[in-house]
Amino acid sequence: MNLAERISTLRRVNGLSARQLAALVDVAPTTVTRIEAGAVSPSFDLAQEILTALGESLGFTGVADTAPIAAARLALDSALDIEVVPGVEAWQQRWARLGLVDSSGRVVNGKEADLLFRAGRAARLTRRPGAVDFNAGKSAYEIARLFAESGVGYALSGDAGANLYRSSAGEAWPVLYVEDVARAAEAAGLSRKEPGSFGMRVTLIPFDGVSELGRTRIEGITVVARDQVIVDSYGGIDRMAEQADILLGRRVA
Repeated sequence: MNLAERISTLRRVNGLSARQLAALVDVAPTTVTRIEAGAVSPSFDLAQEILTALGESLGFTGVADTAPIAAARLALDSALDIEVVPGVEAWQQRWARLGLVDSSGRVVNGKEADLLFRAGRAARLTRRPGAVDFNAGKSAYEIARLFAESGVGYALSGDAGANLYRSSAGEAWPVLYVEDVARAAEAAGLSRKEPGSFGMRVTLIPFDGVSELGRTRIEGITVVARDQVIVDSYGGIDRMAEQADILLGRRVA
């Protein structure tokens, strides 16, 4: 797949029109359509910006930027202790051009679901900084209890976290934020998954100063804030997007 096809495919997967993608990267809509048609080749910087807005990178294995998550979380809860660094400000401006946040950076009424969806798609779980995959076996709740017993700081997310807010489906992919990945893996007896292997997994993601903020306790388990669960579910795989829709009341459990 060449760059033009890749951009076109990713734009459609993300549910964006050419005009919306153009607004995200601040170019004319005709620029996007011409790039997708192969009529012009974008500069390296523009190609990188377009793919970043679509949750990808020039290479297929790049690390996701967590700035869109920070911008979205702040738009929904301005009291969060998140520094508005240039990267976060850039995403606030992108969300504003899409009509998702207002001039003060607050979410526009009725746009919460769209904002959380865009943030999740822009920072996929599979590419979070420092994320490590381990072989499946134990459930997310078993792992959480082992962390608690060992004094490991953690916060559950993904579909297992969504089920704590509103039970709706089975757990497919345990995802937990932790203060120390190596210590957490040892505490839970997790074995690292072979690179490039497929199938079920457990993913541990180091605290990033944003995603673990607003943790709460449900049924004795520490889980990330509802908004973060929704972001992560939209940025996950399989039925996780359905979990996010259910939490937002867009789908019946």
